[in-house]
Formats: sequence, structure tokens, C-alpha cells
Amino acid sequence: MKADSWKIAKVFSSGGEIHYVMPHFQRQYSWEKTEWEVLLKDAIAIYDEYDPEKEPEHFIGSLVVINDGTRGIMTAFNLVDGQQRLTTLSLLFLVLRDIIKPTDQKLAKKINKFVVNSDEEGEGDVYFKLLPTNKYGDRQAYQAIILEGNYKQFTESGIPKAYNYFLPEIESKVKEGELDIGKFFTVLQNCFQLVFIELNKDENPYHIFESLNAKGKPLTQADLVRNYMAMMLPTSQQENAFTKYWEKIEGLLQEKRIVGKSGMGELTAFLRHYLAMETRNLCAESHIYARFRDYCKKLDDQAFVVEIANLLKFAEYYDKLLRPDNEDNENIKIVLLRLNTFDLSTAYPFLLTLYNEYKSQKIDREEFIECLKSLENYLVRRYICGKQTNYLNKMFPSIWKDVEAMKNEDEEITLPEALQKVLIAKQYPNDNDVRQSIKSRQLYEKNTHKICLVIETINRHLSKGKGGFTVLDQKSTIEHILPQTSSEDWENELGGEFQQIYRDYLHTLGNLTLVTPEWNSQLSNSSFLVKKQKLAEHALRINSDYFSQSINRWDEKAILERANFLSIKLIEIWPSLGEHEVFPTRTSGKPKLIKICGDEIPLPKPTWRQVTIQCCEWVIKNRSDRFEKARNLLKPHFQENRPDKNSDGNEWQKLTNGYWVNLHKPAKDHRKFCRRFLESVGISEDDWSIEAEEVSD
Repeated sequence: MKADSWKIAKVFSSGGEIHYVMPHFQRQYSWEKTEWEVLLKDAIAIYDEYDPEKEPEHFIGSLVVINDGTRGIMTAFNLVDGQQRLTTLSLLFLVLRDIIKPTDQKLAKKINKFVVNSDEEGEGDVYFKLLPTNKYGDRQAYQAIILEGNYKQFTESGIPKAYNYFLPEIESKVKEGELDIGKFFTVLQNCFQLVFIELNKDENPYHIFESLNAKGKPLTQADLVRNYMAMMLPTSQQENAFTKYWEKIEGLLQEKRIVGKSGMGELTAFLRHYLAMETRNLCAESHIYARFRDYCKKLDDQAFVVEIANLLKFAEYYDKLLRPDNEDNENIKIVLLRLNTFDLSTAYPFLLTLYNEYKSQKIDREEFIECLKSLENYLVRRYICGKQTNYLNKMFPSIWKDVEAMKNEDEEITLPEALQKVLIAKQYPNDNDVRQSIKSRQLYEKNTHKICLVIETINRHLSKGKGGFTVLDQKSTIEHILPQTSSEDWENELGGEFQQIYRDYLHTLGNLTLVTPEWNSQLSNSSFLVKKQKLAEHALRINSDYFSQSINRWDEKAILERANFLSIKLIEIWPSLGEHEVFPTRTSGKPKLIKICGDEIPLPKPTWRQVTIQCCEWVIKNRSDRFEKARNLLKPHFQENRPDKNSDGNEWQKLTNGYWVNLHKPAKDHRKFCRRFLESVGISEDDWSIEAEEVSD
């Protein structure tokens, strides 16, 4: 490797012959106004302080190239890094050329020699000193500007935008007498400098990429992967691999579009999920390139091209996961659209494999759809029960391995059946969890897509067997029957119960329904009898059927009755996939560890009393807002003040929130207490367990 400081004049061979070609995998021109403004501002500042006797120096970064031999007597380079600044400088030269050309043909010709190889006119690509990639019309737009053609037709390229930014900025300064084109041209070629890094063909330029990226260069993980591919492939294979595979991948999955809540561009997110599918591990965004590099190290040239082709195949699946409308089969499309409501991205590593099983005809369409519906069942139940979503990030990348293991154990089992059995063992909420959660879980949130889908599906289910169902003619909105904004009517109607009902049930499913925005405004915080009359006339059966009944008061009892009605319908729609036995029935042996929602809590002493204490302390720390409700449900087990020692001795323990918990109970009752206590704060038996030492015979 050779590294030298070069003036821009030398980079462009001072008007002599030189040729820069960008590898086919280089990204498109991506500088925007922010970068253009900085470059121009710096150039103007240098111009204002310019002294020909002592020329100021301005370093603008580095250029990494590989010598690609000669074209006649002209040196050619593959441009590994620095294309953005080199392209922008070339466009700046072209703006100067085009402004000065009507008044000074000689200077315009001199400037033009910095962007073309004059002796190569008519000889094709070598006529242009810089040859951008074909992406988004960059090369065609750049060549059109040089040849003074119609560059504006290339609307996808950022190159015309850069040219059109610089042109009026510099023109105005020239007209105001603030800028002399000749002097400005001298400043650019003599004062601006680059570190010119020349690699030989035996060196690994992706190490340079890593170094540059570590120093803050704006390369995304997808950029690094693309560059790695370019450097891994022989030059003779690059164009074919790019045009046949990678260009199509970038067309399907664009970085400017974001995937879910991740904030990642589509291509970056796809690479992350593809690697998770292959390695069974979901890496951090910042490690995508490194993991891809490690994954591909073992591949020779031919296998590497096969891998890129494989990426395209899975990119097509990924595109359909992101945009189900691109799926040809209507039934698959519908299920994918529903799944996307629940931020399906955590399941993408698994779904990529599942899609491939379907497309390669290892499973048929019905089995594929059945698997997708099982996932919907799993996600809906977890949503209703408020299960932690971060668990899914660890679960989904490795779930295919579990499905395969299940099939290996039982050769007769189908893929959908194996998936169901695996999901049951992955913190799957049972029917009792669902019923209890619907009564107490606050489901309403700013993003109402999930709860709207649940209620819309229940409404559709109510018309099952009728040959059709009613849908709203406008966007669905959530209506709170007990309104979010209290009113005198409601407070008078519910009296002293109002605050407790408002606190415990306002956002629960029993108090929510669907209407149009217009109806939502009309209902507002009207009294219950007014709302009931309107809802009884509503087109949706979930409203008309239920509120046509005799309901005189919307109190705790009424909300819980409707919650029970909705839970029955919900379980009919998303029936249990099965039961998973978590706890052994025996309680002998000393407890040593309690696990709650993924947290492992060692016991200070191996006693069942410690199980109760640590269970309470976990809730105080992690579910403090629900402790009071749980305490009220289990009042005999708690006291607010210090218990009388004479009556209970030392059988009470003070908790960190000031309450006292009763410890005077046998082992089986400690377990029973913990089950009831955790259930009352929304934690099912699937989400906690106790490890005990085995008892020797």
C-alpha cells in the first residue's frame, strides 16, 4: 500500500490522461445538500484567504484505489473509496466550465480537461476521467452533463441535483462580483488535497473499508457488505453478479425505507435477518458486516456467487413479508397483512425459512398458511396477555432448529403440528391467561392497529355462517364506552365507584369498541344510556348485538361481563394450540432459584419462605403499579402495619415498600400463593418457575 498527499490537480492528472472506474458494487451517488453546502462553504473560505505566494491547504479526506493497469498510455484505477467527493468535485468543475464558457472559451476548455481525457474523444468510456456506477442512472446523468445533453431526464440520480445546487450558488456570486471563476478554479485544484491510497491487487481492501468506517466515514452496514462483495469477487465476475443479482436486491429493498421500529433501512434489516436465519443468532446492527464477512470467509469464488444468488431469492421473500400485496396468492397475502399488524419483524428470520420451504415445495400452500395462522394465534395471545416482546428477539432466530428437532423425534408429525408444539413451549398464554388478562389488561395505546384488528376480527366472527359481514366505511377508531374524559353525568351515575372503575377498566377490552371518527366525535363523553342507544343502532354486530341487550348501568360488573363475552369469542377465533406443563406436581426438595419473566433470582436461603419474599420483591421492582391490586385480592396475606408479635411471632416479613407479608404456611401453600399473586399482576404460570434440589431416595 502506498499513501501520499495529493493536490486535486494531481488527482485529475493536471488535465492529462487518467481514468477512474467504480466497482459495480459501489453505492450510488448519495451526497445531499448538507454535504454540498459544507464543501462549497469551505471552498469559498479558502478562496477569500487565498495568497498565491503562500497557498493555504485544505484536506478533504482520502481516496482509495487499486491500480488496474493502463489503457494505452493512460493509467486506470478502480475507485475503492472516495467516489462521493471525487464525483462532487467533478460536478463543481463542470459548473465552472458551463458558467465561464460563453465569455472565456479557453478557460472553459482548460477546466473541461479535468473531467475528460481529450485524446480519447469518441473512444467510449475511457473518454471520461471518472466513470460512476449505473445505479439510478448516475453514469448516464454524469455523462449527459459533460456532453451538455439532457441530464434532467435522470430523475432518480442525485448527480443532477448536485449540479443544479452548485450552478445558481456560484452564478449569483459571479454576478455580484464576489467570485472569479479562474481564481476559484485555481483554489480548487491547488489548495484542496486528498490522501491518495493505492493498493496492490494482492491486498484486502475491505480492511481499508473497516478502518475508514471506524474513523467516521458515512458507510452503512449494507455499504460495507456491498464493498466486501466487490472485493471478494474477481473483476471479471463483478458486473455479471451485480446486474444479475445485487442490483435486483437493492431494487427490492431500499435503504431509504425503514423496517418496523428498528430504524434500519430495508437492506440492512434484511441482511441482519438473513444472517439470523443462517446462524440462529440475531446480531446487533453494528455487527452485521462483521458477521457477514465471517459467514462468507469459507466460500470460494463460485460458492460466493451462489451465495449472492441465494440472497436475491430470500430478498424476494423479504419483500413479500414487508409488502404482502406483492404476494400472488390472495390467502397468503391476507394472513401476512394481519401478521404485519403485530410488528412481524422479530419473526422474519423464521419466516424466511418457512417461505423457502413453501417455495421449494417442501410444504404445500395450506400447510404454509396454517403455520402463518399459528404464528398469528401466538402473537395475538401474547399481545392480549402483555407478554414481553424482547423475548421474541431471542426466540425466533432459533425456533426453526426446535421445529426440526421436533420433526426428527416424530417422523409422522407435520410441519404445522411441530410448529404448534414448539410455540406452546415458548411462553404461550393458555385460555385462563387470556380470560384473566382481558379483564384487567390496559390494551389501549396510541398505535391502535393491534386492538383494532382484534375487535374487527371478533366483529367478523359474529357474522360467521351469514355469508358476509359489515365493515366501516371510514377508518376504524377506538371508542371508550366509559369515556377518557370524565363528565358530570358519568361521575353522578357511578358515584363513589367512578375513580376505581376509571383507573382499573378504562383501557381494558371490555370498555372498548370500534366506530368511525364521525361516530367517535358524536358519542364523545355522552352518558351511557345515550351511547347505548346509538351503539344498539350501529352497523357493526359487535355493537348492535351486544348493546341491544338490557344493560342499565356501565359499571365494573357490566365491563367485566362484556370482557367475558369478548374473551369467549376471542378464544373461539384463536383457540389454544395446546397446553404446556411447566410445573412438577411435587413440592419436596429445597428451592434454590426462582425465575420470573426471564429474570433468574437466586434465593439467599434455600427455603420456601424466601420464594414468597423474592416473588413479592420482584413485583415491587417490576410491577409496582399492580402491587396494590394484587394485595387487595390476597388481603389475608398482607398487612400495612407491623403485625403483633404476640399473635404471630416471627412469621411476617417486611417488604421494601413497607407492607408485611405472611410467611406462616407449608411449602405447597407458598407455591400456591406465588401463583395467585403473580397471576393477579398479569404473569401466568408459563412465565415463572421454581428450581429445587432433587431429593435422594
